Amino acid sequence: MKTMSKKLSLALLAIAPLALRAQDAHLAQYDAAALLLNPALTGMYEHSDFRLSSNVRSQWNRISNNFLTTAFAYDMNMDGQWGVGAYMSNYDQASMMKTFEVGASGAYNVSGKGAKHTLSVGARAGIVYKKVNDANFLYDAQYNGSYFDNDLPTGETVQKRQRLMPEVGLGMAYRSIDLKKQVNPFFNFGVFHITRPDESIFRTEKLPLPMRWSVNGGASITVNDDVRVTPMALYMVQGKNQEINLGLLGEVNVGTSAYKVIGGGGYRFGDAVIAQAGLKHRNNIFRVSYDINVSPLSEFTHNMGAFEFSVIYCGTHSGKDRRVRSGSF
Repeated sequence: MKTMSKKLSLALLAIAPLALRAQDAHLAQYDAAALLLNPALTGMYEHSDFRLSSNVRSQWNRISNNFLTTAFAYDMNMDGQWGVGAYMSNYDQASMMKTFEVGASGAYNVSGKGAKHTLSVGARAGIVYKKVNDANFLYDAQYNGSYFDNDLPTGETVQKRQRLMPEVGLGMAYRSIDLKKQVNPFFNFGVFHITRPDESIFRTEKLPLPMRWSVNGGASITVNDDVRVTPMALYMVQGKNQEINLGLLGEVNVGTSAYKVIGGGGYRFGDAVIAQAGLKHRNNIFRVSYDINVSPLSEFTHNMGAFEFSVIYCGTHSGKDRRVRSGSF
């Protein structure tokens, strides 16, 4: 039991710096959270008036408290030229730190009506609230010679435990939407935390929140009337942290119905292999995915990484159903 407690303590110590390091939450199904991925994607879709999306990610359940990410967004398409929306997300890092974000985003399509593509620019503004729960921290003074005992006194005093910061982000996005083409590429670029607010919770020194840069691209490829595949890639960098994610999703029609089966996978370099599956009904999508951890932390997780699911619902204000295919972007 002591050996296991020591292993868990060491694993928690390995994770603890991640909870305090300036790094935003990430999703395996990043394309299902368009407003979080890039503000220029706000309202940039066809055949629907509004879009609702929800994401839930539970990570590292094998190691004490898990990392839980939840997100929700709503956006509207206004005459094919403007997009407006709102988003919120909560990132619970093993109950040691919680990061809550809420804000609004908007985008403008500079392409003219009738164009076979969209070229949009967008911005978002909101607030970021961070709070530390030091009751779950482990300190040197709590090591009893065999394992860390959180019942022992810490010898530390934390005065401040929370911080409220402004958030501003910008982005641009391109999508080809020509249904007569077999290959329709897409690309978007975004930057977040442009104002670089001070995120120092303990107030011992100023810690400007590093900007996060995001580049995403891919293509929607129509193989035939019943099959479509979408290879995609994501690169993000924030301070000293970076993420490279390569993936492929496929859609297959279910007979002559309005349903499509979704399947695919991906690889997040140095971290996880990702498996995905789901179901699409016209413009509405439900997906589940699982991360198989391949990082050095797998010694403690036994390769069990994260379970994630997402829901996208697209609707019209008139209530009339529009039976035209559209992509996630």
